[in-house]
Amino acid sequence: MTWDAGVPWLDAQVFTLPCGLEVIVHEDHTVPLCAVWMGYRIGSSDEGDGTSGFAHLFEHMFKNSVHLAGRHHYEVLREAGATDANAQTGTDRTLYHETMPRAALEVALWIEADRMGYFLPGFDDARLAKQQQVVQAERRQRYENAPYGPERFAVAEALYPDGHPLRYLTIGRHQDIAAATAAGVEAFYRTWYVPANATLVLAGDVTRAEAEGLCERWFGSFPSSVRPARRAWPQPVIAGPLRIEVPDPLAALVRVRRAWHGPAAHSDDDVALDVLALALATPGTGSLWRALVYDRPLAQRVTSHVQSGRLGGELHVTVDLRAGVGVEDVVGVLDDVMGATADRLGEREIARGVRRREAGLLWRLDGLGRRASLLCGAQLATGVPQVADELRRYAAIDTAGVRATARRWLAADAMVEVVTRAGRG
Repeated sequence: MTWDAGVPWLDAQVFTLPCGLEVIVHEDHTVPLCAVWMGYRIGSSDEGDGTSGFAHLFEHMFKNSVHLAGRHHYEVLREAGATDANAQTGTDRTLYHETMPRAALEVALWIEADRMGYFLPGFDDARLAKQQQVVQAERRQRYENAPYGPERFAVAEALYPDGHPLRYLTIGRHQDIAAATAAGVEAFYRTWYVPANATLVLAGDVTRAEAEGLCERWFGSFPSSVRPARRAWPQPVIAGPLRIEVPDPLAALVRVRRAWHGPAAHSDDDVALDVLALALATPGTGSLWRALVYDRPLAQRVTSHVQSGRLGGELHVTVDLRAGVGVEDVVGVLDDVMGATADRLGEREIARGVRRREAGLLWRLDGLGRRASLLCGAQLATGVPQVADELRRYAAIDTAGVRATARRWLAADAMVEVVTRAGRG
């Protein structure tokens, strides 16, 4: 790693195989380990037309392939000494990753190549049915039968119109998961899981020359492929404010959540809203936290965060009320603080948020797995495997810019408010 004007640049050597697979090599010979991250440009934002939850469902099925003879990928990897072996599906990408002893690196490459090239011969209706049951059980366990799970669905349904892929969350709807067919799985695989739609990161005790030889061995025979186009959606418009009440017998406290649409990821407005969220709700210093927790003990917990992707973003403000506190009291404080945010934000609050985010990004440079994750995520999202541009966006933030961003995105008539009534239903 090198530094340029206070900005870190990771050693990231990129090459592309004839099949279209991008490979990023980050050399670090400190310890005999190698982090392997395979990322595909496919997530729930690419769904639609009754296919909600399909990207996540496919992630579950993609952990097996024909040459494993019925064994699970994780089992094989862990027997070879893998740590941190996992997979995850988001709105814009699906990731498979493991950290291997250097001597077992080829086991991971064999696994990744086998499922990329030989998924269909090991797939059948029974496997699909099993994973449909698993995903539907996950939806019930983590969303429907979890505290504040109904709130998550209510917020998404209010923010996005029917048919929009972000309306149904990454987990998807039961009816769409149940309607998945073997033909649909095959079409999904042939469209999105081609080498040209993937990025492989090898971070650790491996050289560029070694990586080229290994990738040629395991991926070199794959045919040439083309990256598929991704569907765009117009920015939804909220004709609000929209106010919704949700009963939740599993919730211990009444909750008020407010949400607004935001800009797409990796934009100047995206990082400005992120700093604004920190200025609002950081414990001890955030203006909203102080108003609701310190000045008047109305809230048990106050949080604010930004989530963003290629189709746009969201800013969320969440307040868990103390027992016996009325919703109207908290809503009044929210109106006062949020309404004055654009005018009252100070340089010190913004500088504090910028420093927190800079520290967080720099912390991710520690550890092979975190660096591999950073390189893979940046390449998938922006085509540049670095955090330098992100750090520069944060460094360029000023008070006037954050205030202007707040005025652009946080209008009162563009807000969704969901009140979870604890213990009712």
